[in-house]
Amino acid sequence: MSDRVVVRVTPRRSLLTTAFISIVLAMIPVFGVLYWFSLEHDSWIVVFIVHLGVLVLAAATLIRQLTVFSAVTSTELIGRGIFSPLIRVPLSDIASVDLIETYIGQAPETATQLLVRDSEGRRLFRMRGNFYEPGDLQRIAAALPVKTQAITEPIPIVEFFRTYPGSAYWFEHRPVLRAVVFALALVAALGIGAWVMTILGMPVGLSS
Repeated sequence: MSDRVVVRVTPRRSLLTTAFISIVLAMIPVFGVLYWFSLEHDSWIVVFIVHLGVLVLAAATLIRQLTVFSAVTSTELIGRGIFSPLIRVPLSDIASVDLIETYIGQAPETATQLLVRDSEGRRLFRMRGNFYEPGDLQRIAAALPVKTQAITEPIPIVEFFRTYPGSAYWFEHRPVLRAVVFALALVAALGIGAWVMTILGMPVGLSS
């Protein structure tokens, strides 16, 4: 007999709308200029191919976002992130469930963290409330077989990571790594842009 789903939540749909609008607004000025120039030189097909590739990547990311969820069944706590595989945690492995209010960065608003750990204090599952509707994390916590410990006095996210070792995702407490990834993405984007401009015969540097 299949597991019975007790509660299931998905990220706020407004996140998907915001991401879609951001992608569209970012592409309009860039590809608008490239199409305008390429049509004059009868080389619009190159821009179209690059544009199509960007659209496919963006669509794949947005579609993947639709598969993100967290749920509690009669035997497991399960969930999938946008860039992570499906996680399955047997309810019997859960030793503690915490709901902690945190400050992220300099924002005055707080974000709830749901942290599920085993008997040795290791993170089994974590949800960040800024991606879900109000009350969703509380619904998940209430469906788990362990009494929830709620910390309602907000703490900085750095203190949260220090108080609960191992709770951070790999990218959250490695600012240098985030900066390197961002820099590589920027270089790649500039490289693609320079390549397209070169093919179209557009100037890519300052004239001497």
